[in-house]
Amino acid sequence: MAQTFEIKGNDLWDPTTFDALRRQLIPSFDLIYEAAVRTVAATVPTAPRVLDLGAGTGLLSAAILRELPESEVVLVDRSEIMLTQARSRFASQDGVTVQTGDLTDPLPEGGFDAVVSGLAIHHLSHTDKRDLFRRIREALRPGGVFVNVEQVQGPLPHLESLYDSQHELHVIREQAPAREWAAGRERMKFDVCIDLETQLQWLRDAGFRSVDCLAKDFRFATYAGWVS
Repeated sequence: MAQTFEIKGNDLWDPTTFDALRRQLIPSFDLIYEAAVRTVAATVPTAPRVLDLGAGTGLLSAAILRELPESEVVLVDRSEIMLTQARSRFASQDGVTVQTGDLTDPLPEGGFDAVVSGLAIHHLSHTDKRDLFRRIREALRPGGVFVNVEQVQGPLPHLESLYDSQHELHVIREQAPAREWAAGRERMKFDVCIDLETQLQWLRDAGFRSVDCLAKDFRFATYAGWVS
């Protein structure tokens, strides 16, 4: 019998299958995650301090550590069942801290060279998103970068319909299990998405020196903001 978990926002995921399903359920998975890692690597020192918000099982942090093995990484997520997987993943990895926390909680103390997030911030209200962007900006050291792999909304209804149809086409082509796509649809009921350009403007409003979209495939995008 499959293991089940309490359905409560992000906890709808089964952490034991979370990583394996990424490429089947997320179009251009390698593109958007590699864009995040390459941007961090191109911006920060060789031994950076990195904060991963909504870190889940630690998938994005693991990719950063492969590229920058001397990194000090702090992972934060509200889901203990996800963090159990993350702790197991990094059990033999020095310089990794895993802690429970919500994205609306105060951020961990100390300056960071990079703050990253992978498909988590779209669960916040728009007000909380803007507040988080401001707090991220304050947590970054001079020359630091915030990189967000995110699910975004089409700026107009017909574009949102296009995004949705292309997402479903990818899932069909990748032969994702029907039950997983149905579960994905259930998870998306918790999403509070907004268009890419609005989020870039919110970063500017929060005080980021420059912002850009680094990769995009319809509703999935990687964007960043840099500080002076």
